[in-house]
Amino acid sequence: MDPLTQAMAGAAAAALVCRKTETRRALCLGALAGAAPDLDVLIRSESDPLLALQYHRHFTHALLIAPLIGLIVAALFKGLFFWKHWPYRRLALFGVAGTLTHGLIDACTSYGTLLYWPISRHRESWDIISIIDPVFTLPLFLLTVVAFAFRRPRFAQVAVGLCLAYLCLGVYQRGQATQFARQLAQERGHLPKKLTVRPSLANIVLWRIVYRSDEQYYVDAVRTTPFSEPRHYPGGVVDVFSEESAQSLLPAGSVIEDDVARFRFFSQGYLYRDPSQPDVIGDLRYSMFPDSVQPLWGIRLDPSKPDAHVPFEHFRDPSQSAFDRLWVMISGESVSPLH
Repeated sequence: MDPLTQAMAGAAAAALVCRKTETRRALCLGALAGAAPDLDVLIRSESDPLLALQYHRHFTHALLIAPLIGLIVAALFKGLFFWKHWPYRRLALFGVAGTLTHGLIDACTSYGTLLYWPISRHRESWDIISIIDPVFTLPLFLLTVVAFAFRRPRFAQVAVGLCLAYLCLGVYQRGQATQFARQLAQERGHLPKKLTVRPSLANIVLWRIVYRSDEQYYVDAVRTTPFSEPRHYPGGVVDVFSEESAQSLLPAGSVIEDDVARFRFFSQGYLYRDPSQPDVIGDLRYSMFPDSVQPLWGIRLDPSKPDAHVPFEHFRDPSQSAFDRLWVMISGESVSPLH
C-alpha cells in the first residue's frame, strides 16, 4: 500500500506492545520500521526497466526478513537518538512489530508480494483491499496521531481493531463478488480455467472480474454491498497472450523473451495484447476502470530488437471525467459501456 498507510500501520503495531511512557518513541520507531521495506524501490536500472518491478515487494517484504529489517532500524534509531537511556531490546520489539505489518498489509492487496521468500517465490495476493484506500487509511492515521499527541497508545490500538474489521469486511465483499463471477461464467456456459476478483481503486464496493475460458479472458465489473443485489457492469473480451504465443513470436534465449517471462511472473500470468496497441502486452489485473480491457501498464514488444530490454509504460487516465465515471460506478449508477 502507500507509504503513509504502511508507516501508520507500523506505528499502530508498535503501540500494541508499548507502555504508556514509551508511546511517542514506540510510534516513531514503528512508523519508520513499517515504511522501511519499501526502500526496495531504490533497486532499479536505467537500462532494465523491469528490474524495479522484479524486486519491489520482494525479499524486503518477506516474513523471514522483516524482523532483521526491524532490528536494523531499531539499532539506527538507538544510535541516533536514545543510545543512553533506552534498552535496545525494547526498541527492537517496536521495530520488529512495525516491519512485520508491511508485508502482511501488502499481501492484502492484489499486487503480489513475495511473503514467503526464500522458501517460496509465490506472489501472495489476498485481493481484499485496494492498494490505495482512504477508508482504511484515514482512521488509522487520525487515531495514531491522537495516540502520539496525548501519549495514549490505546487510540492506536483501537485503530488496529478498526483496520482488522475493515479487512474482514473486504473478505466478505470479495466472497460476494466471487460468487457473482462464478454465476456469471456459468450463465455464459463457461468453465473458467482461472478466475480472479479484485477491488477497484480506493474502495471495496466495486470489483473487477477477470476469468479465462479457452484462449480468451473475459472482463466484467460488479458492485456489491451487504444486503443488496449486485450491480453488473459488462466489460470486454481479449485473447490470452500465452507462453506458447510468446515462444512463437520471440527468439529463444533472447533478452526480450526473458523480459516477457519476468513480466508474466509479475502479472501472475494475466497477460494479453492491448486491442488498441497490438505491440503492447498488458497486465489484465489492472485498468483505470474495472470493466475496461485497456491496461493500466504494460510492456511494448519489438521483436526486431531481441537483445534489448523492453520498455515498461503506464497508460493512466488522470482526467476528471475518468474519475467521475469511476465514482458513478462506485455509487451503483448506470454508465455507458466502454466496448
